[in-house]
Amino acid sequence: MVDALTSRLGTRFLVVTVVPNVLLVAYVGFLLATGAPTHSPSLARALMVLDGLTIRQIVAIFLGLLIISVATHPLQTPLIQLVEGYWWGLPFGAVAADRFTERFRNELRRTRNELQRVQGIKNMDWATVQAADDADDRQFWLPERERDLLPTALGNTLKTGEIRAGSRYGLELDFALPRLTPLMSPSSLAELSDRRNQLDAAVRLCLAAGLATAVGVGLLLWHGPWLFLALVTYLLCWACYRAAVAAARGFSISLAAAIDLHHLQLFDALQLERPTNLAQELELNKTLGMLFRDEPLRKKAKDDLRYIAPEADKPAAE
Repeated sequence: MVDALTSRLGTRFLVVTVVPNVLLVAYVGFLLATGAPTHSPSLARALMVLDGLTIRQIVAIFLGLLIISVATHPLQTPLIQLVEGYWWGLPFGAVAADRFTERFRNELRRTRNELQRVQGIKNMDWATVQAADDADDRQFWLPERERDLLPTALGNTLKTGEIRAGSRYGLELDFALPRLTPLMSPSSLAELSDRRNQLDAAVRLCLAAGLATAVGVGLLLWHGPWLFLALVTYLLCWACYRAAVAAARGFSISLAAAIDLHHLQLFDALQLERPTNLAQELELNKTLGMLFRDEPLRKKAKDDLRYIAPEADKPAAE
């Protein structure tokens, strides 16, 4: 298990952190080697600089990249939250978040109106069916309540997946998931880990490409045709963002499947009686949510959580 964990952690560190950092540093280093911004960029000059690198300089660059990667690896969660749209702690973040969220409020209302409009149509033509399917797909990946909407497509996709995976059982995943994760099967954990790595790698590459675009514009602004490189990195940033949204959908589907398969194991681990039906589970999980949040429980709620008495130790066979 230790070997498997080390291997998975090493793969995550390499794919999520090292590769985007290497690509970003290599791109910026290449632009500087061409002579930008003080001189007109020259590919021959860049090749001459690269050819003149010594082993000591290459090792120093490698060690510097490794140090940067180790230092920035713990920033993955804040970076994901930044791209999701959790901007309220930033200067002018609340204003920007409200402004960008308005687009998704309008989209949610528009898709609901489109679906209501086609509900009464019995014989729909092909174009109407496709439009209805598209509206249904857009609505499916938006939170049902407007107050849950976030400023970005990635944030809304992950928020919707999290709410949908837990709400059908009355689970608040912010509190329940850390308790459920240790109970999941190795195959479910591996699937979730792989999906999360894909998501994190896409977000890191998106941010690296975005930063490369900004740096490229600054270095190449006065050098005409070379600005084409900034356009390339911008398109790469856009493609990586779309890949991140697709990865978020895959992660949300895998998360919902994992919760479906393991939600009742939470009662077993807490040595509580399992609910006998879904309605009872919804009530019990509401009580557990209050317990996990350290909120006071009423006597009836406490009585509803019934412990399973441990079996008495059997006498050893003679």
